[in-house]
Parts: sequence; C-alpha cells; structure tokens
Amino acid sequence: MKSPTEALRGLFSRKNSRSSEAMIAPAELLALPALLLHAEKIAASLQVGTHGRRRAGNGEDFWQFRPYHAGEPATAIDWRQSARSPIDNTFWVRERERENAQSLLIWCDPSPSMDWRSAGTLPTKRERAQLCTLALAGAALRGGEKAGLLTGPEAGRTFAGRQVLGRLGEALLHSSPDEPELPPLDGIQPQTDLVLISDFLWEEDRIDAVLKHCANRPVRTHLLCILDPGERSLDQKGRIRFSGLEGGVLTLPAVESLRPAYEQAMSAHLAALQSSAGRLHADCIMHDTSQDPFPALLALHLAMGGGR
Repeated sequence: MKSPTEALRGLFSRKNSRSSEAMIAPAELLALPALLLHAEKIAASLQVGTHGRRRAGNGEDFWQFRPYHAGEPATAIDWRQSARSPIDNTFWVRERERENAQSLLIWCDPSPSMDWRSAGTLPTKRERAQLCTLALAGAALRGGEKAGLLTGPEAGRTFAGRQVLGRLGEALLHSSPDEPELPPLDGIQPQTDLVLISDFLWEEDRIDAVLKHCANRPVRTHLLCILDPGERSLDQKGRIRFSGLEGGVLTLPAVESLRPAYEQAMSAHLAALQSSAGRLHADCIMHDTSQDPFPALLALHLAMGGGR
C-alpha cells in the first residue's frame, strides 16, 4: 500500500477513469478565431503601454528641460519655458524620454498532463494556458513591444505588431509534447520578460533546476501556475483507478480517506513552488481554471510592469 505522499504524486494531473469528460480533443482542434478573439479582448483590458527608459531619446513623453546647446536648431527651443526662466539669456530645450521596445517570451507547457479537466464545464489546463499566453502576447504587441513563444515552430523568435498575434496563435496550437521541457535561453536579449505557464506539478528538484537556469540569464522570470479545481482538493470517493496522461496507472481504495493527506501535500507543494520562485527572484501567480483568468493576468501584468 502506497503512503499518502506517494499516492499524491500518482494523482497529480491524472484522469479519473470513471469520467469520460476528462479528456478532450487535441489543442489543434480548437477554434483559433474564437481563441484569438477572447485573447484580444483580455489584452485590450490589460492596457500594456510603452515604458520609458528615463534617458533622453526619441520618445513621445516629456522628461525634463535642459539648457540649449550651441549648434542645435532653434526649433528645439521651448520659447515659453525660456521666457519664464529666472536665469537671464538662458534658453531651454524640452527633452523627451527614450523608449526602448521590450521583449516578452512565453513558454506554454506542451506536456500531455495539461490536457485535463475535472468536469465538462471547465476548460482544460492547456486551453486556459493557451488563452493566457495569447492574451499576454496580445497585450505586449498592443503596447508596441515584441512578443514570442518558446514552444512550437516559432520558438525563440520575437515579433512586433498586432497583426502577428494570429501567427503566434497558429504556432502555439502546433506545439508538440515531444519538445524539450524548456529550450536553452542563450542569446536572449537583456531586459526580457520570461513567462512560464504550466501546472508545475513537478518534482521540487526539477522546479529548482528550471528556475536556476532562468536566474542565470538576463531575464525577469514570472510563473503562472494553472490548476484545475479537482487538483486542489480530492473530492472523489470509493475505489478509483487513475490513469496517468503521461503513463502509469494507480488504483486506490477508499479515496476519501486520503483527502486530508492529499490536500496537506498539495498545499505544501504549492508553498514550496512559491518559496523557490521567491528565492530566485521570480514572481509566482496562481490561477484556478474555474475562475476568470483576468485577475491572474492583471497581477502578472503588474508584476512585469513593476520590474521595468
């Protein structure tokens, strides 16, 4: 007989064989236009804008006044400010703030365990992860920033312009479960935001290894942990056979007797995930697929904006 902790690891992201609703069609069969429309709606609400660099440059926003330098065109002088100047014979130039395009790279977990839901009224974790991925990318593109994926045929490339969201959507739906867990991050430009979207139902050693890999690169790392409500609490009763979406079978009698140990272990796992993220300077946002994704995406957007 397995211990409660061993049973918990076997239950993570597993399908209850009594429920025919737990599996759905592959992601490629999703209606891309509807997915893009929903993502665009969320992106518009996030209102991601340009982020000034607090340096002089060719931006649109006023930064500061500075004295006029000999040789500059007279059209650069702000005559109104110069007339108000308490310093005689000093002309002032309105200096604008430099705006550099930021980059956003998103890794959307392509593993089979994401193709799970506990009820037919809920989206799978993959569906919700894809929606969040495109919403974040769409918000960045709306703000004049670059966005790209770390999965699919466009992995590692970043694009600009709102019109490329459809291209990213097609690439996202063609992500393969055979892809590496996280591709190498070599060559990523500094000041890039890296978002990892997964259920993170991994061994703690794997979580630490991934976060350390990110921490050694010039990126700001953010985690969006997406879980089905059926994974947060063990509501089944009786003898149930669980079939793993990535292999393995586990049969448990009197599942309800494991509920306290399961929920305790799940809480400990999520606490360890958030602790590892905080220790390695990464944000960790939690999201339940039974809830509206906007609050979690807004929290993630604010976390990214705060670092810029």
